[in-house]
Amino acid sequence: MPDVDKPFVVESDASQWATGAVLRQRDANGDLHPCAYLSEGFTEAERNYEIYDRELLGIIRALKAWRHYLEGSGHPVTILSDHKNLTYWRNPQRLNRRQARWALFLSQFDIQLVHTPGTAMVQSDALSRRPDHRQGAEDDNVERTMLPDNLFVRLVDTRLAPKFRHLANQDRLFCDALAAIHHNGPPPIRSALTDWQEKDGLIFYRDRCYVPADESLRRDLIQQHHDSPAAGHPGKFKTLELLRRSYWWPGMYAMVSRYVEGCATCQQHKPNTHPTTPPPQPIPADNVTRPFQNVTMDLITDLPESHGYDSVLVVVDHGLTKGVIFAPCKKTIDAIGTAALYHRHVYRRFGLPSKIISDRGPQFVSNVTRELGRLLGITLSPSTAYHPQTDGQTERVNQELEVYLRIFCEGRSDEWAEHLVDAEVAHNQRIHSARNASPFYLMMGYEPTLIPIAYPKTNAPTVQERLANLQKARDEALAAHELARHVMRDRFKGKFTQFKKGQKVWLEGKNLQLAYASRKLAPKREGPFVITEVLGPVTYRLELPKHWRVHPVFHACFLTPYKENDTHGPNYTRPPPDLIDGEEEYEVEAIVGHKTTRGGIRYQIKWKGYSSAENTWEPESALIPNAKEILQQYKKAKKLQ
Repeated sequence: MPDVDKPFVVESDASQWATGAVLRQRDANGDLHPCAYLSEGFTEAERNYEIYDRELLGIIRALKAWRHYLEGSGHPVTILSDHKNLTYWRNPQRLNRRQARWALFLSQFDIQLVHTPGTAMVQSDALSRRPDHRQGAEDDNVERTMLPDNLFVRLVDTRLAPKFRHLANQDRLFCDALAAIHHNGPPPIRSALTDWQEKDGLIFYRDRCYVPADESLRRDLIQQHHDSPAAGHPGKFKTLELLRRSYWWPGMYAMVSRYVEGCATCQQHKPNTHPTTPPPQPIPADNVTRPFQNVTMDLITDLPESHGYDSVLVVVDHGLTKGVIFAPCKKTIDAIGTAALYHRHVYRRFGLPSKIISDRGPQFVSNVTRELGRLLGITLSPSTAYHPQTDGQTERVNQELEVYLRIFCEGRSDEWAEHLVDAEVAHNQRIHSARNASPFYLMMGYEPTLIPIAYPKTNAPTVQERLANLQKARDEALAAHELARHVMRDRFKGKFTQFKKGQKVWLEGKNLQLAYASRKLAPKREGPFVITEVLGPVTYRLELPKHWRVHPVFHACFLTPYKENDTHGPNYTRPPPDLIDGEEEYEVEAIVGHKTTRGGIRYQIKWKGYSSAENTWEPESALIPNAKEILQQYKKAKKLQ
């Protein structure tokens, strides 16, 4: 422990990154022994101090740390330093403000500065060179952008007057108007030019500057009043209103309309107020001769567990009777389990189907299911991606079943499996609106007795009459099906232009599971993508990125035409790569998402000048050389550091 009755010796040193100090006292033999140690790093500003200020700062820190021992000590405090200039501290000299503050602090102590060779100050030197104080030192004086671009609002270029004057001499309308203003001309011309004025070599029409007839100049003005952050990509009317505050030229409305129409940013991010509405395509019941020949299948999942089940397989006779069969199952059921369930509940009563319509669930479109269909001669008709309307009949039955279970399982949600038989009977005994007969009658040729009747029926049809009535009812059901198809198609009054092979389209992004940082701020649409194949009147195959695990066939309602015109110019310039150290490098515009893989974090990259359809997943190592700043900003925002 320090002895306050003995003199103290302070050994102080400073390096480029920190200060170190040792508090010592002499023992009875006159040898110096350490009493305390001090080591403290410099801030970024302190690392810029001159060497004598860094050395003096080390002394100031030591005196502050051990002030309770050193201030008012009965003996002078000896301070050892390897910087000889400090020994002249008490000599008259010009001080800066920082040094003046330190001089005032030092005046509170009785100190003696003694120069000592650095080789004799091993401990304080080591304390000033601790490796942990070096962190960040190599980046201290690197070039930094003091005011990044995002701190500035990109306003409209105000240095347009010289360009206007240069182009004005080539504009005949401008020259004629200027000559008429200067020479007044005959009275009819003077009266026609009352709205025109000249100021500083520019023509103004109703206090709005006339823009000479130069396509690129007018396009630049529209771009500044539409694309800039201060404008915010408004629609054509608001863009026109912004321009009309200061500028005018003939055909202004038409040019602004074409420019806004060709803006890919607006097409991709704004809500679609005029979505593609193709006509309905009801599925025909061709060559149907028996019940459950053409069927639709779907799963109702995530029900509360009942007798070990949590889902229901719903099978609907699409072509003839509209009858249903409900089979309890588990959500984890696979293709083999689905086939076994169909065999147990449907096949034993109606045999094999000719056609199965379903969504794109793995139970219905796996390789096993396709192979079974091929071997058994069953046509599989899965829906397009994210389009449940293809199997709309089953979706409607699902709603009906959920309502039934909600009513009869109230308070006993774990008993729903016991009610499936009654729900099936209830549906099949009711007259279907599109058939004018019940599914049960179209299957069996008679109506079931569900509730005991008060009187017996006296007349029973013969077998021949019953079969004849059944065939007649089935024929009428098929005719009603075709009539309903035609009525549905004739009821459509919208306009729909079919897409063509090779055409570029936007794909609605609401159902796509892409790794955006925020779904709220994700683009409304992805693309544009090229149509590689027209599969039907309303179904198209798109050329999607290879890393997307999405079925590439889509209904037309998810597609929007991509528009590009000469007025706006190309939306995606697709610049060639730069050659850096012999390797091709593309410029990173932004990082739009990330995901964690076995190999580490991968980042979804938006490349400058390329559409979102060409975004790629890249490892961190690919971004460090030339996109380090963007990567660091993304990590900081997403707290990945």
